[in-house]
Amino acid sequence: MEWLTLILTGISSVLSGVLSGILLWKFKQRTVAEKAEKDEAEKKHTALVQGVVAMLRDRLIDVMDYHIDAGWCPVHKVEVINKMYLSYHDLGGNDIVSKTYQRFVNLPHQPGDGEHV
Repeated sequence: MEWLTLILTGISSVLSGVLSGILLWKFKQRTVAEKAEKDEAEKKHTALVQGVVAMLRDRLIDVMDYHIDAGWCPVHKVEVINKMYLSYHDLGGNDIVSKTYQRFVNLPHQPGDGEHV
């Protein structure tokens, strides 16, 4: 009877070890998969931010250059451009857009008007 107890104890120890190993292996697999998903999501987020910054840069430069050439810009356009510029800046954009924006915000709001309205 003692040998049966030893055998059962041995089997339970082996099963315990095997099950622990399987659980650990599954946990590592899950961790690797989660890291891969997180890396992919981060990569996509970075691409989206860079894409939005590029589109905002393009639109801001086009609109601001147009109005700088015209010599004026209506108030409603200034408000829209200001919101776009703040978003652009918050997303990490700067460079030539900031310099152009400084010239843009000093434009009069009516044609032939030398001061802000």
